[in-house]
Amino acid sequence: MSLTQFIGSELVVAVGRLASGQVLGPWRRQTPAGTRRRARFVPALYGDDHAHDHAELCLLLEGHCVFSLNHAAAVLRPGDLVICPAGHPHAEAFVRPAEAYRLAWWSLNPEEPSLHVTRYARRGGFAMDHRMNLGTLPAEARARLEALRSLASAENPPALEPIREAMLTLTLALYRRALDGGEKQLDTRAQLVRRAVAHVKARAHEPLTLGSVARAVHVSPNYLTGLFKAETGASLGRYILEERMARARTLLGRPGASVKAVALELGFTDPFTFSRAFKRVTGLPPSRALTAGA
Repeated sequence: MSLTQFIGSELVVAVGRLASGQVLGPWRRQTPAGTRRRARFVPALYGDDHAHDHAELCLLLEGHCVFSLNHAAAVLRPGDLVICPAGHPHAEAFVRPAEAYRLAWWSLNPEEPSLHVTRYARRGGFAMDHRMNLGTLPAEARARLEALRSLASAENPPALEPIREAMLTLTLALYRRALDGGEKQLDTRAQLVRRAVAHVKARAHEPLTLGSVARAVHVSPNYLTGLFKAETGASLGRYILEERMARARTLLGRPGASVKAVALELGFTDPFTFSRAFKRVTGLPPSRALTAGA
């Protein structure tokens, strides 16, 4: 299904069918674990301590998944919408490895609001099918973004109609943008990967992790790793390591450099761990790079 078809048919229908009993969140009597079948959360690629400084809305489009909100997990049904206010830890995982599912995530980040569609399948694991920037939409749609942020931060469960109206307005604005400008300019997955690459290059001197890079570009680690692999053919973890070892080569070539000093400068806990990482990438111990630099 193309991006335009997905927005104009499946997403519009899913939002339009949203019912009050399907809006879940951290409020008493409306938590997923309080209204759905409880489940044990088993992390797939990241734990349920995952949180943001902005709200997210998660709409299950297809299949079933385990969703953990505030460290309490339950099985979601198609059509369920979970509102995750800022600072509330949340995560998702498969119910069974063989059962696929798809989600639409409305990220209400004030700097870079987005809608991204993700899926899990036994073959291929976690993947991101689409990602769209909501911050470039017309003024009316941006006003609905502000309304969603307000609704997501409310102390009491929000009413259904304002949520559905805001989500439908944003969905139709995306549909018009796809029809007018084409899908390529609307789908920002490649842009996301470029931003991740730029972040790694700029911070290669720091002890980067998959989680820290994912936080920098405002997506979850599992979907960033899958998207990075799909777009570049390379592993994000391997790319991070190679960039850090390229920085290590430069540092080892400086006059008076030592393996211990370079390891500490790059944030490694000890020279042994650094040496093992360096040899893993270059095939040589870092002491050889010192010799070559001299």
